[in-house]
Amino acid sequence: MNNVLVLLFLFVASLNNGWCTQRILRSWVNPDCGAICKDKNLTTVYLRADGPNDTLHYLWDFDGNPSVLLALTSTSAFLNISWEDFLIKGKDSIIFTEEPVYTFGVILNKIIEFNDINDTAFVNIANLVNTNILYPMFFQWERKTLKQNNEFVNLNMEGSYYNDSATNVTRHGKLTLSLKGFCSLDHSEVMPYMLHTENSTQVDIILDNIQTNESFSNSRFAIELLVVGEGNPNIPMFVNPKKNVDDEHTPGIFEVVEVRTPPYKSMDNYKTEGAYLQWRPISYTSVSRVVTNSTETMQYPPLKVSNHTGAIRNSMLYCYYGDKVDSMLTQRIIVSLGATGDGFYKKNHYSTWTFLIGYGTPPSEQFSYLVIMIISIGLGLPLIIMLAIGSYFCIRKLTNRNSEKYLTQ
Repeated sequence: MNNVLVLLFLFVASLNNGWCTQRILRSWVNPDCGAICKDKNLTTVYLRADGPNDTLHYLWDFDGNPSVLLALTSTSAFLNISWEDFLIKGKDSIIFTEEPVYTFGVILNKIIEFNDINDTAFVNIANLVNTNILYPMFFQWERKTLKQNNEFVNLNMEGSYYNDSATNVTRHGKLTLSLKGFCSLDHSEVMPYMLHTENSTQVDIILDNIQTNESFSNSRFAIELLVVGEGNPNIPMFVNPKKNVDDEHTPGIFEVVEVRTPPYKSMDNYKTEGAYLQWRPISYTSVSRVVTNSTETMQYPPLKVSNHTGAIRNSMLYCYYGDKVDSMLTQRIIVSLGATGDGFYKKNHYSTWTFLIGYGTPPSEQFSYLVIMIISIGLGLPLIIMLAIGSYFCIRKLTNRNSEKYLTQ
């Protein structure tokens, strides 16, 4: 009996695993850069995800503010980088051999430190006295690991010793970014176990022992992303916190936050196309990512950007979009880390935020086969027992009645 249960469990578990049947992944570091990149501390990863009908191209870049470019093309399109122009952030230094169907870009724009005097966990970016801005481009970035195979591509970068020479601001500590591309629908192996598709990249950010402002008694951090994409620049992206009935993968968290791009003229059905960001509103305060070592995050309404070109100038996105960005959707998204009563950043000196960047329809959590099996057993077994008991008493009653009838004859 035990062997049967073990086999059943393994069978259900295998059904719940993702299989790489959607896209074929290939990746390159500084593709075709040659001698010009040999002596430079440069990390630009090109990920190509070929599907049966289209190709998704990703560029992950750490020269300037870290950024991600996503482009959807036909399977015959190729990416070309003019490296001499790219290294000086020249526009049009990234091109595709065919015009992409859709593009979307995300920049890790700012790390905002704010002094949460009243323990509200709310950041007021207009309060300049109680906020400091750290720009990720001023960290010294080092490529720690890069794992590449036909199932996933995982890049781990570490930024240390912040030094902004223009303002003479230095900070110790580490800002770690992990980016991961996938080939199929499955859950990530990193808490909070986000459900990804083959059309998404996961970004995991860790603020590890970042030195805080000495004049701030209750420092917290917020992260500002800058997003660029197809769409009406006057229509804000819409934020949609969604409730789930299942917290199997992230215990105690029944919510997923989605930020979707607005419709644009080439979309036939904007509800199923375009780009999105998605995350669970949780931040871990220790390397051990468990519920007891966690706090909440808070999202804010997207903010418009006045100078689109200036906003992306210090990132890889300018190399692709150039001045065209002035007529595109360009907005800021801010997420603060921490909740009232959690002891602020100084309690653990560690905060995380994990989110997905994707194209198409964001994935929705569903009960796993294992949970369905457990629910079925939990509901079905008592019913079977009740039916068995009922049948037993019915048969016994009929037997007794037949016996009494026989004795009276």
